[in-house]
Amino acid sequence: MTEVAGLGGTLLDGRMDGQQGIGTRSDAWVGWLSAIVLGLTLAYAINGLPEFDRDRVVATDYVNPLNRWIWLGLLALAAPVLLRRWREAWALTLASWPLLLLYMYFALSAFWALDPATSARRMVFTLVQLALLVVLLSGLRRALLAHLLIMGVCIGAALIDVGAWAALPGYVMTDEGFAGLQTQKNQTGLMMMFGCLSVGTGYFLRREWWWRVGVLGSLLMIAGLLVATRSTTSQVITLLAPTVMPAVLLVARLPRRVIWGIVLGGLAALSVAALVYVAAVDLAGGDPWGPMRGITFTSRTDLWSFVLDEIAKRPWFGAGYASFWSIDPAVQPSLKADQWFSVYVLINEGHQGYLDLLATGGIFGFIGGMAVVLRTLCIAGLAITRASPAALAWQDGTLARPTAVFHLTLLICLLVHNFTESNLFFNNSVLAVAFVLAALELERWRMGWRAASADAVQPVMRRRPARAAAPAAPRPSGQSA
Repeated sequence: MTEVAGLGGTLLDGRMDGQQGIGTRSDAWVGWLSAIVLGLTLAYAINGLPEFDRDRVVATDYVNPLNRWIWLGLLALAAPVLLRRWREAWALTLASWPLLLLYMYFALSAFWALDPATSARRMVFTLVQLALLVVLLSGLRRALLAHLLIMGVCIGAALIDVGAWAALPGYVMTDEGFAGLQTQKNQTGLMMMFGCLSVGTGYFLRREWWWRVGVLGSLLMIAGLLVATRSTTSQVITLLAPTVMPAVLLVARLPRRVIWGIVLGGLAALSVAALVYVAAVDLAGGDPWGPMRGITFTSRTDLWSFVLDEIAKRPWFGAGYASFWSIDPAVQPSLKADQWFSVYVLINEGHQGYLDLLATGGIFGFIGGMAVVLRTLCIAGLAITRASPAALAWQDGTLARPTAVFHLTLLICLLVHNFTESNLFFNNSVLAVAFVLAALELERWRMGWRAASADAVQPVMRRRPARAAAPAAPRPSGQSA
């Protein structure tokens, strides 16, 4: 217990401005308040509010008023932090200009949205989420505290679901799989996947036996619940992460030219393999798409075909931010279709994040969104080799290397997850909030790293060459030296 208490004191002592390190204790309350409000924010983003009624039809409940009050309440709690850390928050906001430009475009899309009122409301609360995370990260003393809070919230959510399983087994275990207190099993699987990523990388934050035993036990519990959900996408991604990430870490340590060579070589190899496959099948008189025909990805292909048709109607600007699913039933496109899902209001996504981004933001929104994601991915790739070792991060407050690995893993999993689910830039989505948090924290690290690099390589002041000594005047003859 003494070691745990010392750990808490280490986390909440001092002050951290960007990556400048630890300073005085005069504003200790800022760190406390930031940590508490960030914990509440993560708890709500991850868990939400249980409804205890899975059969409830939400034909008109497409904007939840309670949700807006919760987010506004969290922002109000963070107001004292903003008053104390507004300079740091402003600097982080300016550093995140690509994300801001994307959100400005999304905000403008409300003017041509299918449901302008709903789009505008959802955009406002997306901006509230962004502002809240900027303020809270600016108030944290140590960068790894956000990682620890994510771990704690995920472990707590898993414990609550275990307790609910014991108390309400008929409710939490559905015909499709373990859903816990969430609305359906895919949301629970996503939450457990997020928990596995955060807890698995958090194992390396400390070396004490009590830490590693506790973290390992928590990881096994969360992984067990993930298996119980039977969420195929989340399970496959979680299994691939510990296989792919060591290779990524090895490649990241190579020279930049070698990395680009590996990437381009891999793309070239895939292109050649695809051409060889198509040519061989064509020569044999077969169908190149034959192996894929009949695969529906649990009826997702019908949704994807419908979304593609809708994208063709508004290709450049889309239907407006968050103005395609779960909007006014009078204008919602899916309810006007003649396909099987036209009678299900509960279908609130296209189960393909890239198609949904195209459907709502159009080509311009898609390009902007992917540019932001890839930029964040590049910063994370830099951070995994330049961030501080965990032991040093506990002392100086800078980003820990295991946390950088967590962010990179999360970003890669986000890209993969959106091939069968939708959580790119949508408010109230666990991974969407997690992405914004990771993007802001990586931008904050980049600011400090660039400042530290500039201080370390300041150019040496040029000095004038010393004048050559004038030759001594000839001495008159007869004088001695």
